[in-house]
Amino acid sequence: MIAFLKEENKDLLSILLYTSLKMNFSKIMLLNAERIEGNVSVRRKALDVLLETDSGLIGIEVNASNQKYIRARNFAFFSDMVSHYVGTGQVYDEVTQFLQLNFTSGIHKDPKECRVYKIQDDDQLLFVQNAFIYEVNIDRIVRFWYDENEEKIQEYKYIIMLGLPLEELEKLYSKTKDRLVKKYMEELERVNEDPRFREYLTKEQDEEKIRNTLIMEAKAEGEERGQQLGEKQKAIEIAKKMLEKYSVEEIKVLTGLNEKEILMLSKHSLEKSVV
Repeated sequence: MIAFLKEENKDLLSILLYTSLKMNFSKIMLLNAERIEGNVSVRRKALDVLLETDSGLIGIEVNASNQKYIRARNFAFFSDMVSHYVGTGQVYDEVTQFLQLNFTSGIHKDPKECRVYKIQDDDQLLFVQNAFIYEVNIDRIVRFWYDENEEKIQEYKYIIMLGLPLEELEKLYSKTKDRLVKKYMEELERVNEDPRFREYLTKEQDEEKIRNTLIMEAKAEGEERGQQLGEKQKAIEIAKKMLEKYSVEEIKVLTGLNEKEILMLSKHSLEKSVV
């Protein structure tokens, strides 16, 4: 994503926004440049971007997976963008457009290339008129490349670029002879030579939030499976769910089971896998 954020690459950013949002912008200004100074490793595939345009504010998130916490995390960033903008103004803004553009991998079963989410009621009456979340299904769009769907490749080539390794990018350029594809490919080569990056959250903060969320989700799933069972059985279900990813101490804290009980569950799980 860093390749799109240099001043000299505004043409790349503009065409990416148009392909994703079907909107043209005469003004695009990066508001959080201090977060991405220097070279950023695109292999991390996570970078928050905030843009000010003539149509409003756009937040961009690149998600390398579609785990359950991703949408809650992205919505938190989106809410933060809106609240900070409104907080600095003199009125409650109902005109400025607030858009979040999520490029998400891992939405394998969704047949749509892009979904637009709004805040509305059951009758599709909008609660607010100026807040929208666009979610681009990277896997489905990149699939057009490998399926050799020529029409879709032409339509989405600037999004397809995001999901291709360098050797496939070279093939895309050979097929399209598009100067922007070539420009992106050259930028990507330069960026990949330096793995340094800066982040919105530190790596430790982000990993801690993800870890805590996964623990919470494991607990919730275990509780759901054990709804009709006693409290002890609920704790066992939660522990089973956590065995592969969490330590005995962490499981003890969350379930109330003792070490012996957890080790017995672990031994039983291992015996089943061997059989």
